[in-house]
Parts: sequence; C-alpha cells; structure tokens
Amino acid sequence: MRRQELHPLDKNILEKDFRILTSLASGGFGKVKLACHLPTHTQVAVKVLKKKKNSLADINTEVEILQSVEHRNIVNFFHVIDTSSTTYLIMEYHASRGDLVSHIEKVGCLQEEQAQHIFTQIVCAVHYCHKNGIAHRDIKLDNILLDGKGSVKLCDFGLAIRVTSGQRSKGFCGTLEYCAPELFTDTEYDARAVDIWSLGVVLYTMVTASFPFKARTYSDMKEEMLNPCYYLPSTLSQNIVNLIVQLFTMMPEQRPRISDIMQHQWFKDREEFWQLPLSSETYSTIPNPSLVGPNDVGLGKVTLKYNGHYYTHLISP
Repeated sequence: MRRQELHPLDKNILEKDFRILTSLASGGFGKVKLACHLPTHTQVAVKVLKKKKNSLADINTEVEILQSVEHRNIVNFFHVIDTSSTTYLIMEYHASRGDLVSHIEKVGCLQEEQAQHIFTQIVCAVHYCHKNGIAHRDIKLDNILLDGKGSVKLCDFGLAIRVTSGQRSKGFCGTLEYCAPELFTDTEYDARAVDIWSLGVVLYTMVTASFPFKARTYSDMKEEMLNPCYYLPSTLSQNIVNLIVQLFTMMPEQRPRISDIMQHQWFKDREEFWQLPLSSETYSTIPNPSLVGPNDVGLGKVTLKYNGHYYTHLISP
C-alpha cells in the first residue's frame, strides 16, 4: 500500500480517543506526549511526527521496525494513526521513574551493582536488535526508560535502520556526546559497532555522572575523537574498567560485538538473565483495531490497511 492512498482527516483525531495529559519530550524528531486512552483508561506515550517530504521514508522505517520488535526491554508498540499532516505512534508508557538521564541527574552516579542491573537490560535489548538486523544508532541515557519495578526499556527508534552482515553505513547520525570516532570521518562504518561505542558512553556516565568526552560542538568533538582521553575513577572495579576500555576501542573492527559483551566477566552474576523469555510480562493494551468496530473505539470510520509491514488506521468522517 502506498502512503498516498490514505484518505485521513486533517484535524487532530487524537481528541476523539485520547486525552493528552502532558508533554514528555520534544526535539528534532518530533514530540512525545503522555496520553490517556479514554475507552480503556490506559496511559500511553504518543509520538507526534509532522510529515515532511524528506521524512516520510524515515517514519516508515521507524514504524516498520517498531512493529517487528517484541522484547521485554524494548518499549511496546501498539499502532500508528495517520493523518494527512501528522503521524502518531501509540506506544506503551514505561517511564514512571523517567528516563535514565533524569535519574542520574537526581541521584548522581550509580553504584556498580545498580549500574549492572540497568546495563544488563540495555545490553539484552541491543543484543536482540543486532541479532534481528537492527542498528539503533541513537543509544543514549535519554532513550532508556525506567519504571518503579527496576525494569528498563530502550525507546526511540527514529534513527534505527535495518542492517545485514557486512553492510556499511555513511554519514553522521546520533547524538554528539555518544558518537563513535568513525562517525567523524568520511568513511563508511558498521552501524552496530557505533551502537557498541554508545553503550560505552552510557555505562561510563552511569558510574561517574559525567560524560567521558565533553566537547560541545561537532568540530571540537571531531578533534577530540582523534585522540580520545577519559578519566576512570580508582573506585571502580577492575572488571568494569576493563569493559569500558573495550567498549571504547578506537578501531571499530576490533570493538567487541554485543555477544562478546554478554560474556564479559563483569556480567558473571547475570548470566541467567540472558536466558529469560523475550517477553516476560503482561502489558496493558489498548484495543486492537482489527478486533473492534468504529463504535467501540470512537475513531469515526476506521479501515485497517496492511502494507506488508504494519497496520495503519485510515480515518475518515
């Protein structure tokens, strides 16, 4: 199904089925709102993406990837609502304790045991992505959500891409402080190796409450990446120091793969976690549009279309 075959309303159809509660985040990617799904009183996160000619392919990719993933440490995707000007991604709300950057700003650096509990779950999510041919390309504290039960979920697949073995990418992508050295060159690179470097920044920041590389501009960070230097506190264990050093391997082809990281000595007490079911909890869900009629969900006339990748609500009067 081609996108131009849609005949949606121009007005904001969210008002019919959702009540916006507050803003959760905003940026170049769009906005994320906390909303209540009125028929079920379920809180959801709504990512609001304004359509532009140069962004339609990226939106399609994000939706396709979100529709394909199912993992206990990746935010659960419900469905997409399309209008002529805006795409709304309806997702699980999993941030009762906010994101990881807010948590660290509040409590400061984490003890190793706390960091290990969180980082194990992040690594598990990234391993699932890489195993299924997905590179996230924007792993950062802001995209790691926490709840009150110690559960961690990776979110925001707006820059994610499908990758195959040996495939190379080109061009700068991601958030400056988390970017690997190869992103500042004109050469092609392995997007999964870039994710590994970003994991290093996440782990380092969790146990120090500061970024390892502190340049604020692209040109300054590019210069810093020529000879990156970072400080490791003497209070850290030898195992975590060794892991951080490996994650910050300059040559991407020598950087450990995600499966190698899972075997690191720092995770020796967490090995059973890798064996847990991919989906180990029951999610609150909103009605599946393929199972309910227009009168049930209050969306007007709803037609469910499938384009080979994901279901789309087509809204008409």
